[in-house]
Amino acid sequence: MIKSLKNSAMFSNSLYSIAGQASFLVSNFLLFIVLLKEFPQEAVGVWALFITVISIVDSMRQGLIQNGLTRLLIQKADEEAQQAGSGLTINFSVIILSAILLYFGAGLLANLWEAPALIELFKQSWKPLVSLGTIQMMNILCFAKNKFKLYARLNLIYMVTFLTIMVTVWYTGNLSFNAILNGQLLAVISPVLYMLFKHPIAIAMPQLAIIKELLGFGKYIAGTNLLSLLFNKADVLMIAYFLDPISLALFHFASRIIQYIELPLTALSQVIYPRLAASYHANGVSQLKKEYGRSILTLLALIIPGVMVIDIFNTSIINILSSEDYLASSQLIIILSIGCLFKPWGRVFGLTLDAIGKPKVNFQMLAFSLLVNIAMNAWLIPQYGVTGAAIATTSSIIITILLGQIRIKKYVDISPLSEVFNSFKIKTLIATK
Repeated sequence: MIKSLKNSAMFSNSLYSIAGQASFLVSNFLLFIVLLKEFPQEAVGVWALFITVISIVDSMRQGLIQNGLTRLLIQKADEEAQQAGSGLTINFSVIILSAILLYFGAGLLANLWEAPALIELFKQSWKPLVSLGTIQMMNILCFAKNKFKLYARLNLIYMVTFLTIMVTVWYTGNLSFNAILNGQLLAVISPVLYMLFKHPIAIAMPQLAIIKELLGFGKYIAGTNLLSLLFNKADVLMIAYFLDPISLALFHFASRIIQYIELPLTALSQVIYPRLAASYHANGVSQLKKEYGRSILTLLALIIPGVMVIDIFNTSIINILSSEDYLASSQLIIILSIGCLFKPWGRVFGLTLDAIGKPKVNFQMLAFSLLVNIAMNAWLIPQYGVTGAAIATTSSIIITILLGQIRIKKYVDISPLSEVFNSFKIKTLIATK
């Protein structure tokens, strides 16, 4: 009975997590379509570069607090208010510092990629950084307290508000990059007010000891996030350097489609990590092994159908979402989708290392992966253009994840293939009864 309740809770939390992540991504997805329909390919390429840099900076901020704060709240629930206050201090301090650096570095970055339009965008980088940092901080507090339903509501409120603003801007004929950035910033006000008045979370003055503990743990997560984003965006940055904005727009389109197929990885990671951490903290390796296999199997079951759909119907998808100008992305989508089938293994590998207190190992693996990716992109892009970037990225993913599944045995007694197979047998037996 208890086990059934636990499984029911996990299923419910997973649905709310996917719903919350989907709400946030739907707003970005519709914005993506607007960009494709209303802006020329060169402008889409410039926006892709801007968003890439913002994503890299934001991932470091998120890494400094997300898993570390979640871990602390699980282990020391009696210090919740002080931990929340300390996390907020780190969160917004990093946002302020990042916005200042991007403002004064705008000209340098624009010259690097020979894109003058980037200057004005980077000078407004504080808007997306504040927007992302605020909504994600609320998400972290929700996850740490198992308030997945609240998480889904907050993201739904954000989506509705943002879409209302964008429809108004489009209808009045004032659509521009500046209007989009303002819309993202204004949209975050509604979920903040909802949380403050309907579901307030205790927040106290930050404590230096907690800040040091969060930064001590989070520095490796932040480094790992940075390497992970650089790995995922190395192709974008190198396409911008070797090729032209139109090639970048084509690759951006393909990678965006892949991002939406990978929604379960992002959404369920926020459910899986607390379970891995709690299993290891309470029951040691025996329960952790079961969670490892179950988590990979769940992610594979959700990823495979999406991969099949985009591989079979990718041309139709391109025509619906954009125009014939983007048909060259078809081959890129197929190549990149192969890497999707390996990512559940890599995602659970990284979450497990963080859960057992080995974020440094995850950092080292991603550093190696990044070097492989950069080397392969530098070799293949000049020879095969944007297709070479897709081949380089997918090959790097496969190589790194296979090595990771072998290496995890050194730190915890887990045999990934065996655990996934055992989990599959259990689920099959239950289904046949």
